[in-house]
Amino acid sequence: MLLNIFGGTWRPGERLREERLATDFHVSRTPIREALQELAAVGVIELRPNCGAVVTPFGPREVEEIYEVRALLESEAARLAGEAVTAEELRELQDEATELLATSSTSAAWSQRAWKADRRLHDLIAARCPNRRLAREIARYETFVQIVRETVGNRHRFQDTAIKEHKAVLAALLRQDAEKAAAAMRTHVHNAGKIAVDAIRPILAPPGKDISH
Repeated sequence: MLLNIFGGTWRPGERLREERLATDFHVSRTPIREALQELAAVGVIELRPNCGAVVTPFGPREVEEIYEVRALLESEAARLAGEAVTAEELRELQDEATELLATSSTSAAWSQRAWKADRRLHDLIAARCPNRRLAREIARYETFVQIVRETVGNRHRFQDTAIKEHKAVLAALLRQDAEKAAAAMRTHVHNAGKIAVDAIRPILAPPGKDISH
């Protein structure tokens, strides 16, 4: 659904009917309803009384706002996770980051490995965060981020500067410096947001066809 919104297939203001979506995606209405609730939670659509799901205006600024929320959520998770994450887990990710920096390239293969390392870091911190509601909110926004990555494709190659940011987060966690871990994660997500916005800007297309009929 996000791909259709980003690509302009569904216009801002369009009503998304569950019956039509279920037919188009070859599923029952239950997963459609759940997906619409997830999209509403991150502000991509609105669920209006007596109307249902409506596509909201969505552009680079909205992507930027979502990364701003992620920075708040994930920096707090990093601050809280320090006592639960183990030194062994952190050193394993540190070793991986060191190896990635040593083999840094602009190839798609390296970028894919770096994306996976990035996911492992964020997943570990969310898993070790003692505030489970916070962890669930992080997971909700991660769904959006994964779709952004799919949408931009090769326009959004991973940067070795992000791996250096990983190392800063990991080093702070190893020292059990909660505030520096939070600050390092905030910087990392903020920078990731700037890259994502630049990559997705050319893709956010003009309005497309109406599916509300």
